[in-house]
Amino acid sequence: MNIRIRKVDGRKHERVLLDLHDETFGDSAPQLDPSYGYYWIAYDYDKPVGFAWLVPSTLGEGVGYLKRVGVLPQYRGQGLQQKLLRVREQQAKRLGWTRCVTDTAYHNIPSSNNLIRAGYSMFEPPIRWAFVQGLYWTKDIT
Repeated sequence: MNIRIRKVDGRKHERVLLDLHDETFGDSAPQLDPSYGYYWIAYDYDKPVGFAWLVPSTLGEGVGYLKRVGVLPQYRGQGLQQKLLRVREQQAKRLGWTRCVTDTAYHNIPSSNNLIRAGYSMFEPPIRWAFVQGLYWTKDIT
């Protein structure tokens, strides 16, 4: 395995991103918008095996939203989600953002544990934007 992560233009890599999204989420999450935000694709040699998406949050200025991350099942459990988390935090810092937020489904224990390991803590947003039983996470990145 030779994993590398590349920041990409979502529009130019639309087909790869949509395919990865379908393979990792099926119809359990709304389809992504390749024309909005920042994207990364993880490759094992030349095979796309995961992606990540970052957008500005509606919670306020200087807040980034870790919108989505997907890793193919056979590549899970090897630290790839953590690496995709770090590249998004680095981008948020470059943009001058001081906090990142995200959400997970309450039953997605591996993703929740990855967020805890990365220093995220749970919070209750003023308006719940995701799953009815979602868990919401925040981290200062200054």
